[in-house]
Parts: sequence; C-alpha cells; structure tokens
Amino acid sequence: MKTTKHHGPPLVGPALRALATREGRALQRALAMQKKRQEGIHEARKACRRLRSLLLLLPNQPTDALDRDLQKLAHGLAPLRDAHIAVRTAKLLATARTNLLTPAVIHALEDRCERIVGHALQDDPQWRRRRTAARGIIARLGNLSWQGTPAADAKKTLKRTRRKMKKAHREALEQRTPTALHRWRRRTRKLRYQLEFLRKARRMAGMKKRYGKRIKQLTATTDQLGWRQDFQIFLDAVGQLPDNADVIALRRELKSKSASWSESEPQT
Repeated sequence: MKTTKHHGPPLVGPALRALATREGRALQRALAMQKKRQEGIHEARKACRRLRSLLLLLPNQPTDALDRDLQKLAHGLAPLRDAHIAVRTAKLLATARTNLLTPAVIHALEDRCERIVGHALQDDPQWRRRRTAARGIIARLGNLSWQGTPAADAKKTLKRTRRKMKKAHREALEQRTPTALHRWRRRTRKLRYQLEFLRKARRMAGMKKRYGKRIKQLTATTDQLGWRQDFQIFLDAVGQLPDNADVIALRRELKSKSASWSESEPQT
C-alpha cells in the first residue's frame, strides 16, 4: 500500500481547532453546572485559561479581543473560586496543623463564600450573562483561520512562553513575594497548557508525540506553587473576617507561623 506524502511543513491547525472546540464545550458545560456550582466555577476558569494559552499558538490571527473576553470571564469568577479555596485550605489546616481554626472560624469562612456566590448569582442568575458571553466566544473561535498553522510556528510560541517563564522564575527567586511566585506559577502553567495542546495536536496529525517528560516536570512545579497561592488566598480571607476572639487568636498565630505553613501542603 502506498503512503501519502506530505508536501510542505506539517500542519497542526486542524487539530488545534478541534481541541479549541473541545475546550469551548467544556466551558459551556461548566457554566451550566448548578448542583456542583464550585466545581463548575473551577472548570470554567480552567477552560478560559487553557483557551487563552491555545490562542497564542495561532500566529498572525486577530485574537486580542477574544483573549480579553476570556480573561474578563475568568476574572469575574475569580473571587467566587478564591472564597471556596479559603474554606478548603482552612479545613485542611484545621485537620493537620492547628486547633485555632475553630468551627466558628470555618463557619465564618463558609458564610463569606456563600455570600460572595449568592451576590454573584443575584447579579447574573444561573450565569445567563456569562453563558451568553461564552457562546459568543466559541462562535468567534470557529471563525479564526486554523488550517494553515504549521508546527514550526507553534514551536516559536513555545520558545517565547518558555523565555517568559524563566524570567518569572528568576524574579520569584530574587523577590520571594506572593506576587512574584504567583506570576511564576501562571507562566509555568501557560507553558504546560501549550505543550499539552501541541502534544495532542501532533498525535492527531499523525506526528511523533513529544513533550511528555517536560509536561510532568511543569505539572509538579505548578502543584507545589499552587499550595503557596492557596495559602495566600486563605490569609487574605482571614484578614477580611469580622473581628472576634477566635479570629484574632488565629491571626496572631498566622503572623508567627505563616511562613513555615506556606512552604508545603500538609498531609492528612
């Protein structure tokens, strides 16, 4: 049997388009979730981030407005997700490290989370406005020119993303601030997403798979940095709780021990 010869550089555009469509559907499903609202919020934000990373693999395409809309959608959900992260982190710390995270403190964080989500649902019932925005974004994704995207152009994007990640890494090591560490995590995660997309696209296009080992390394880094970010979100939430004896005692302990607690996620 004769094999078909490919003329010109190998193309990954059609595969990337299929992957973008898949992420768009995941975004719609996430925003439609009602029983598991927090899971839906998390999955919607993740789909937005992944799509933003994927758009960077398309050279010379009018994607700036799409990127801004995806960023706006994700940022609008961020306070809701952060409130839930604060509760989850508090419960983990209460189990593993301190008895100062009393039921009253946990309850106050849970009430705060419910209020934040409740206000958002009053403003946008059942996420109707967000779901309409998502449908528009998905339609515009389909109108982009995906066909002529060579693998070589996508690899150029990887190099730029890698340079930015390395710069963020250096700054994080020098500054050791939550902002610098979070920037390093975001750029590491972006590179990982792009490698995951290209690995899948290459497989779908019949090309040799790559990047598996690098993806595992980046995943380990983002997981480690993720606990630091979750802990910082928890600290910010505790700082916003109404004053009472339990909260004041917890803040006092956090002031002296937060540096060591942020180093690694407790094992339960």
